Order: sequence, then C-alpha cells, then structure tokens
Amino acid sequence: MSPDTNKRAHVEVLLEAGALIVEPAAYRVWFGGNEVALTSTQVELVALLIANRDRVVAREEIARSLGLRHARSVDVLLTTVRHSLGRNFVRNVRSRGWILDEASLAA
Repeated sequence: MSPDTNKRAHVEVLLEAGALIVEPAAYRVWFGGNEVALTSTQVELVALLIANRDRVVAREEIARSLGLRHARSVDVLLTTVRHSLGRNFVRNVRSRGWILDEASLAA
C-alpha cells in the first residue's frame, strides 16, 4: 500500500443559491461577490436553509440543528441575518417555518 492511499483529498464544499455562496467548513459567506461578516451560528443557519432549499424548515428543526436552547431564538437569528443579506432572502410560511427564496437571490 502506498503512503498516498491513507491520505484523504481535501474537498472544498460550497453551497450556492443565486448570488449567495456559503463555505460551511470555513464559516464564510459571500453575497453578490462580497464577503459578508456573519457569526458561526448565522453561517450554519444560512447553510441549513440552502441545503434544504426545496422545502420548508420548521423553527424547531432549525433550533435543534443549530443547538439553540429555545426555538424562539431562531426568530432573533433570522432577523440579524436578514439585516446582512436582505429581508427577502428567506420567506416565512405561516405556522410551518421558513424556506429560502431563491428568486430574491438571483445573480
């Protein structure tokens, strides 16, 4: 067995939705070609929404995925992210949760 057999290739994973790009491993986000300063939890939220772009994600699921103690913390988190990325990057589906609004992220 050669020494290279045990080495894993570095794979850079980028999540993209229109002009929004997330590099989850490095906790970096770009919107419209400009890097956006977000906290690690905010980056995880954006990555979660992009990864689930085809469905509504419930508040409780978001809270659980991000390790938040209170589901209502998701509302506060979304408000702060909307200030950075624009109010329309995500849509609320009444009584169900949120879904990424890809039309608002067009490049």
